Parts: sequence; structure tokens; C-alpha cells
Amino acid sequence: MAPIDGPFTRAGIPQRSGSISHGFGSSSAAANGGTEFMSTLPPPKSDVDGWDRTRPWNQQTAHGIPLLFKDAMSVREDVFGEQGVPLEAEFDDDDARSWHWVVYASVGTSSNSPPKNMLARTDSANTPADDARRASATAQRLPVGTIRLIPPPHGPNKYVDDKHPDADPPQEQDTLHTPEPYVKLGRLSVLAPYRKLNLSKLLINSVLDFAAQQPDAIYIPPSPTTRELAALQGPNATRPLSWQGLVMIHAQAHLKHMWEKHGFREELRNDNGELEMAAEPHWMEEGIEHVGMWKRLKIAPGRL
Repeated sequence: MAPIDGPFTRAGIPQRSGSISHGFGSSSAAANGGTEFMSTLPPPKSDVDGWDRTRPWNQQTAHGIPLLFKDAMSVREDVFGEQGVPLEAEFDDDDARSWHWVVYASVGTSSNSPPKNMLARTDSANTPADDARRASATAQRLPVGTIRLIPPPHGPNKYVDDKHPDADPPQEQDTLHTPEPYVKLGRLSVLAPYRKLNLSKLLINSVLDFAAQQPDAIYIPPSPTTRELAALQGPNATRPLSWQGLVMIHAQAHLKHMWEKHGFREELRNDNGELEMAAEPHWMEEGIEHVGMWKRLKIAPGRL
């Protein structure tokens, strides 16, 4: 996962300039599913087929790439560039099927640091055109944080040579975790000047709340006929057919405490103390110790 501290300038990639003027900008929920300062992008699917892994976000030439996705990539390229992640490793095959969240700051020219009241809401009647303009490279809104949610299914690590610190364990260690569907959080990143504003907490909570309230948007449940046939095979046969709130992350070990604050554990047990997910061996990726962690969300009543 992304580091919490460190510089955010990446050599060779032009940076958006500016400073905070009046807190987070307002986005149009109707236009992009966002809140006052957060925007959500459903899986872009074929819209990112033309993404060139060898070019930074602001040099992509393919048409139809969502501006919000470019904003997410601008943050990821900066933050993971701190750790020497190759540009071509930042975009992966999961991006097309993932949900993406981006948090923005409104920028001006009068100050070089975020104000204390940065999280104050600002009400405005933005049009879709305004939102698109603010999400562009020349806008007054600066994307400062992002996270993604990868829906099921998940198999053994398909990125055998992946050098990203957010990568899965090496293939010789990684096995199929569980037949039960689970979602995976990843690519959590916040620009350096904004890391004392609890934006990581904001992003994580937003993703978890969304997943708990809208599980059907993440994983399409099987048909009643399929569930009935599975039920005939035994009481546990239907468990792999639906997403029941299981979430996992592959975190850098020094960030384990942060994830524990959000209820993630290496060893997951249910309310009766019974073991659901055993702790996995730690692994090293690019000289950084990593750990797998789990959490089970309580799905909104009537959503399963």
C-alpha cells in the first residue's frame, strides 16, 4: 500500500501547481457519483483499453479515458514513484474492473500549504461541464488522494514479475485464499502535503461504507436456481456464491497498525471466536515487508 510519509514529486512528470484557497471543492453527485469533496468512478472497463503503460497520465492520447481515472492515476504515479515503482507497473489489468475513489482539494495561488479548515464543505451548483473541467489537468481542483476496490474473483498472483509495492505475494507463496468471494482494497495513496488531514481514513471509510451498503453493485449474486441447486449440496455450498462482506488488503508491514484501526486483522475470527482466515506468511516485495489482512463487513439488511 502507499506510504504515509515522504515527498511526492516524480522526476519527469509535470506537477499540478497551486495551493489551497477555500477547502475541498464541490462535485456534482449527479454527474460523477461524488460527494462534496469525493468522486467515485465505477469500473471503467473498455474505456481504459487504450491506456499506454509507458506514458504518464498527462500524456495519454487515447480517447474516452475518464477524467476521474486520469486524476486517480496522477496521484498514484506521484506517490508510488516515491518508492521507485516503474511507471509501466502502475496501471494493471485490474484497473478496468475496479471501482475508484478520488478526493480533491480546491487550489489557489495565495498559499503553499493546506489550511486548517480544509475539510469544510463548500456549497455550489456545479454543472456537469464544471465538474469535467475541474477534473482536467488545468482545473482548479487538485486530486490529492485515491483508492480502488477490486471485486471478485481473485486467483493466484497473475502479476508474476510485478514490482509494485501493492502487489500480491510471490506466486510460489500465493495460493487461492478462500473459495468465498472477497473484495480487495489497493493503491491507497495521498500526496505528501495532505497526509496529516486524515484523507486515508476518509478514503478507506468511504470504500467500506459503499461496499456494505451496495454489495450487489460489487458482486452480482447468482440466480435463485443456482442457489437452490447449491443448497442441495450442503449448508456450506452456497457460501462461495455470494459476497458476504469479506475484504482483504495486502499492506506494507509498517502500516499494519493503521489498518488495524479500521478493523483489519491478519487472523480473522468470527463473533464466536472461530477461525475464518488464518494468518499468512509475510513476504518481501522490493525490500519492503508485506502482510495480508482481513475484515468482514456487516452488509446492509436485505442486501444479501
